[in-house]
Amino acid sequence: MAEFRIVSEGGELDLRRLAADLVESQGWPRDQVSIWENRGGGDVLVTVDPALLADSKPDPLSATVHTRSDVHRACETLRRSDPSLRGVDFAELRDEAARFFAAGWTVGDLLHALGHRHDGTPWEQGPGYEGVEWLQHRLRNWKSETGDIRPSVSQEGAQMRIVGRIGLPGGLGLPEEGAQAGRRAASPQAARAAADDARRLMRAQSPTTSDSLEHRDRTAAHITRRRH
Repeated sequence: MAEFRIVSEGGELDLRRLAADLVESQGWPRDQVSIWENRGGGDVLVTVDPALLADSKPDPLSATVHTRSDVHRACETLRRSDPSLRGVDFAELRDEAARFFAAGWTVGDLLHALGHRHDGTPWEQGPGYEGVEWLQHRLRNWKSETGDIRPSVSQEGAQMRIVGRIGLPGGLGLPEEGAQAGRRAASPQAARAAADDARRLMRAQSPTTSDSLEHRDRTAAHITRRRH
């Protein structure tokens, strides 16, 4: 087993939490990693299966897309992978996909969105289900009522892992006491507000690098959002 030690001289950091966050950020399965805390010494020992440290070829479907050339290659992959895109003008495909890539989506996320609705229901396939209008219709399902792009399937998965680790505030989404105290469920408005609160909390807890923020701001400044 490979191992490394995290040490804090001042003792002010939660080293076990820091080690768990590091493991999470690397995507290491917890059953292949052990965290040992030396309570008297102010350090934490992390042991890792050596197979997790071996160099591996990155999965192009799970990589984020940043530069113009990255977007071009990603759209070529999309076109090869989804037969319904072969009749779509490449420039229109690139313009549609670039908005989602700027929101942190991967090629794999877009392929999932082209195959499934936001609720997980598969999209229809076959003759007649193709072309730019069908592309726009499918991607529109992954936008909010205001046109904002929803979290992708991989982003939602990462956010749920964070929520599973840190939890959510108690009572989130419950109706206020008083007139609605007798209700057995929150109103649709309260449910939507709770979902928005949860999404904001998850985004606040998600690790975001300064580079990705700079890219998102730079890209958004050159994108004109279409209303459908």
